[in-house]
Amino acid sequence: MNRVYSGVDAFADIIVVFSRLVIIVSGIALTIVTTANVAIRYVSASGGLSFAQELPMLIFPWFIIAGIVIAAHAGGHMAVEWLYDKLDGRARTTALIVANAISVAAFLVLAYQATVVAEIAGAEHSAVLQLPNSIGYYSLSIGAVLVSIVTIAATARVLRLGWEYRLEIKPEEIAL
Repeated sequence: MNRVYSGVDAFADIIVVFSRLVIIVSGIALTIVTTANVAIRYVSASGGLSFAQELPMLIFPWFIIAGIVIAAHAGGHMAVEWLYDKLDGRARTTALIVANAISVAAFLVLAYQATVVAEIAGAEHSAVLQLPNSIGYYSLSIGAVLVSIVTIAATARVLRLGWEYRLEIKPEEIAL
C-alpha cells in the first residue's frame, strides 16, 4: 500500500512541476504579447496586432488553472483550516478526508461539465486565429482533473505519514 501512496505522491509532484512550467511559459507569453501589442499600437497606424486580442483569452485560462492546481497541492484551495484547528487525532483526519472527498467529487463534476461545454463551444472559432473557442473550457476540464489528483495525493500523504506531513499554506508565506 505504501508503494501506491508513494506513486500518487510522485505523480502529484510531476503535476506540480508541470503546472509551474505552465505558469512561467504562459505568464511570459501573456507579457510579451500584451507588451508587443501596446508598443505596436503606438508606432503603427494599424492599431496593433490583430491576434493580440485573442491570444491572451486563450492563454489566460491555462495560467489561472495552473495556479489553482499548485494551490490545491499545497492545501490552499478551498481550505477549511478553522475546522482542523478545532479537532485532533482521528476526527481531524476524518474531516480532512471528507472535505477532500467533497472537493475531488466537485472538481470531477466540473471537469465533466466543462468538457460538455467545450464540445459545444468547439463549433465556434476565433475571428483572427481561427482556433476553437473550446480551448478555455478544456483548460478548465484538464485543470479540474489535476486538482482532483493532487487533492487525492495530499490526502494519501496524511494517511501514510501523519498529520504533521500535510502541506499547508501559511498566511505569512503568501505573496501579496
